[in-house]
Amino acid sequence: MIDIHTHLWPAEKTPSYLKDYFNIRNRESMTHKLSCEGILNSMDEAGIEKSVVSAISFLPEWTNKDIMVINNYVLKQCSLSGERLIPFCTIDPLEKDSENELRSLIEDYGFKGLKLHCNMQEFYPNNKNIYPIYKIMENYQKPILFHSGGIGVNPIKDKFGQPIYFDDVACDFPNLPIILGHAGRIWYNETAMLLRKHKNIYADISTNIGRAKQYKEIPLQKLLNIIKVWGGSTKNLLFGSDYPFYDQNETVKTMHLLIAEKLESMSFTLDEVDNVLNQNAEVFCKKYKLF
Repeated sequence: MIDIHTHLWPAEKTPSYLKDYFNIRNRESMTHKLSCEGILNSMDEAGIEKSVVSAISFLPEWTNKDIMVINNYVLKQCSLSGERLIPFCTIDPLEKDSENELRSLIEDYGFKGLKLHCNMQEFYPNNKNIYPIYKIMENYQKPILFHSGGIGVNPIKDKFGQPIYFDDVACDFPNLPIILGHAGRIWYNETAMLLRKHKNIYADISTNIGRAKQYKEIPLQKLLNIIKVWGGSTKNLLFGSDYPFYDQNETVKTMHLLIAEKLESMSFTLDEVDNVLNQNAEVFCKKYKLF
């Protein structure tokens, strides 16, 4: 099992709005969670062999100099993991000289992919000023993991994450590996449209968990149904958790709830659920040589 969507960062770089978020969710010992040891413990509990760990830029005013602190931390923690953690970098894609910054991160530092958070960094993904960044990643044949969909946390603006904007990107860069983090929640219809149309678009299932305990599996059930019915296949759906925002084991258990349901009343099969959980992300990682 491979988790395609996790994050680490230095605990002291946590912005105030996220400290409030973690306090509301009763998350304790965040410093431990934000370490190699912490995520490996989580992975062992959930039965996960490898995780993609992405650097993340929390504030739109952060420069590439600010962000480099996060990149360095991710790289260091991944280096301690015995190759179980796969590092993705991040940048400010609109800052001057970001193209050279990105090339150095891939070629000199050894990052395996790029994470861009449209909502937190406040840009639309189809902004053509960012296209040189996409071209570089397309040439490298390395994936970009985008945040897509809403977050529901103030003061982050969710309008930047609507999946429809990725249609332009995939049309203009048909060979760029694109992962829509969170599968565009809750714009599932738009995500299904994109997966049906673009072979280079993938989506991860992270954070699609109902807030009400009795309905925890319903968002994932809805996501898989819409993708299967409209797109015809769930092979481009990848397992992800968004650790430490969501527990890896919670996501695994929620997938198992789907397996426990009467699948004959749904459009997807037991094998397809199992592939999302155990196979699709591995196929993706091997295709793009992430390990």
